[in-house]
Amino acid sequence: MKYLFTSLFALFFIACSTLSTSIDYDTKYDFNTFHTFAVVHKAKEGENTLTSDRIKNALIKTLKTKGFTQVDVKSADLVFLYHTNVQNKTDIYTDYQMVGYGRYGGMVISTPRTYNYDEGKLIIDAYNPKTNRIVFRAVAVDELPDKKTPQEREIYINEIITKTLEKFPPK
Repeated sequence: MKYLFTSLFALFFIACSTLSTSIDYDTKYDFNTFHTFAVVHKAKEGENTLTSDRIKNALIKTLKTKGFTQVDVKSADLVFLYHTNVQNKTDIYTDYQMVGYGRYGGMVISTPRTYNYDEGKLIIDAYNPKTNRIVFRAVAVDELPDKKTPQEREIYINEIITKTLEKFPPK
């Protein structure tokens, strides 16, 4: 019973996710020659370094899980860098309600409603350090959920990175 509840909860969580991902890559680049990587990130002024470190650690963990070796930037086959952006968004939708009863029907009242949320975007670029050209780009966009603890934030970021790099390296 415990596993059934856990599975249903996971299915519900995944079904409600607003995460969308996309990838683009250089079809001429031979990803079979890629064995080592480095991760770099240039922090912007005022950037949350806790989140930045979590993204970097999740990226390293995911790439190592895929069998690649982390090295310094000068000896890496590919260098990964990432960029983040958060924007406040507003959705406007209309709620229609039927009012009035009786033999002659009623009328429809429309009520506009707004929904405000923060949308986060994560862009992961992999570039060839020999040519300084991007050979792979992954983009993740999601409505940012309210995570209360550092552990919840870390789990969320790990899930985003894993999902974003699901199709890396391209076949």
